[in-house]
Amino acid sequence: MNYLTDSFINIMKAMSDLTRLRIFWVLHRANAELCVGEIINSIEENQYNVSRHLKILKYAGLVKERKQGRFVYYSLIKTSEKTHKILIDLVSTVSDEILSRDTKRLKNQLLLRKK
Repeated sequence: MNYLTDSFINIMKAMSDLTRLRIFWVLHRANAELCVGEIINSIEENQYNVSRHLKILKYAGLVKERKQGRFVYYSLIKTSEKTHKILIDLVSTVSDEILSRDTKRLKNQLLLRKK
């Protein structure tokens, strides 16, 4: 296998889980770095699960991390424009109710950040 094939397979594997889709969506909607706590509160998952899924997304080349003090911030890596758009469209097909609730909680998290 070559690098492009391996990369594609890793991305598809990473996106094959609802929790990872939700994390990807929240990071996309935030359009900014989020710390693990903000992601946890946005998707209402426990720290262990979120950290485990972030590691998989990072390995697939979809997410990057930045450490600042005791906090780790995550953001999306912009893959090619076409690939990124396809992934966003794919995640958008998940139940609107789930993503809508996640987006609402994310907005509340970002409001807390401003205060």
